[in-house]
Amino acid sequence: MLNEISNAEVLERSHKPAKRKAPRPKSERRTLSRKGVDQQAQIMRAAFECFSEFGYDNASTRVIADRAGASHTKVLYHFGSKEELWFATMDKSIGEYVEMIEVDLNAVAQNGPGEALRVFIRDFVRFSAEFPGVNRIMSMESTQGTPRLDWLVERYLRKHFDTVCNMIRLGQIEGTVRDGDPARLYYLIISAGAVPFTLSGEYKALTGRDVFSEAEIYQTIGFIYSVIFLDKA
Repeated sequence: MLNEISNAEVLERSHKPAKRKAPRPKSERRTLSRKGVDQQAQIMRAAFECFSEFGYDNASTRVIADRAGASHTKVLYHFGSKEELWFATMDKSIGEYVEMIEVDLNAVAQNGPGEALRVFIRDFVRFSAEFPGVNRIMSMESTQGTPRLDWLVERYLRKHFDTVCNMIRLGQIEGTVRDGDPARLYYLIISAGAVPFTLSGEYKALTGRDVFSEAEIYQTIGFIYSVIFLDKA
């Protein structure tokens, strides 16, 4: 029998703590100037670009420092190591997405699982269009089976997967979502919503279309709706 858990109950479940060194207490953290905060943000932007383009192993802190226009010493001063920089970068990019998703899902929690799933699909596609590097990074980590993937799974992905699969199950009971293994439907959504942006150059070469245009983003969302939902809305 399907486990009928409400969207609100799923969202309230906290994910497991990350398997990494605990952050320093606030009282022990450096107090950064406005310039220091800006420099941190600049380094993380450069790190995100490098990790998504070259992968973790080939993105050295010196390469990241050069791209950020900062000294290598400053990178280590702010983040301590490449590993901690990677964690901070992923926390920044995925953390903001997770917060947005949770706010949007809570806003439609009373409208039924079908509506919640539509909101998830819309938000995920737009996030993938804005940050295609996230999917590239996660694909590389998954292919290599790294401890960083374990961290991503426990910190973000497991809760994400459980939340969406539960919405799919409830939508199937509701009669708005097509039948099928919720896990496979989850990955259908993730693939259709992320891969065109990850392979944007190939997509444009084969279709002649700019996948990042508003029209294409809208069409991508609509296409996933047509595959997942039984109604025509």
